[in-house]
Amino acid sequence: MELRVMLLAHLRPRADSLVWDVGGGTGALALEIARLLPAGAVHTLERDPEAIELLERNRRRFGIANLHIHAGRAPDDLPRLPGPPDRVLLEVGRPLGDVLRAVWEALQNHGRLVISTVSLEGLVDATDTLGQLGAHDVQVVQATVHRMQRRGSQAKLAAAEPLFVIAAER
Repeated sequence: MELRVMLLAHLRPRADSLVWDVGGGTGALALEIARLLPAGAVHTLERDPEAIELLERNRRRFGIANLHIHAGRAPDDLPRLPGPPDRVLLEVGRPLGDVLRAVWEALQNHGRLVISTVSLEGLVDATDTLGQLGAHDVQVVQATVHRMQRRGSQAKLAAAEPLFVIAAER
């Protein structure tokens, strides 16, 4: 939850934003964004059929009509999404050069891109590529959430996997 809040804060969607969530998994963040956009829409592109099934179930359960789910892979299936988006959330776990370039080309001028990755390779690849693309206001944040765990009579804080958040404007 805490990391989703951070990603949402960096995305800065407007009430009428057209948001792409590329590689959004089960869509917890896409669901939250869609609920905040009374006049906007969120389009998520996901390749994992199990994640898509869970996301569709949750979309119906919460009655979110402005969330649209697309099965496919980036960058090949990005043209299936309506555009151009003014906000893009890109969640990656691998080098992302081709996907990032395709998303950047689709993004509106003055649009905002937020990338999340857990790997140093993803961080370096993203920031290098954004530099080549002439991105503005590039911000990098490393976030770690600690949660209390109890073992018997002792309580300690345990760290979740750190996340890199890279935000930029076109």
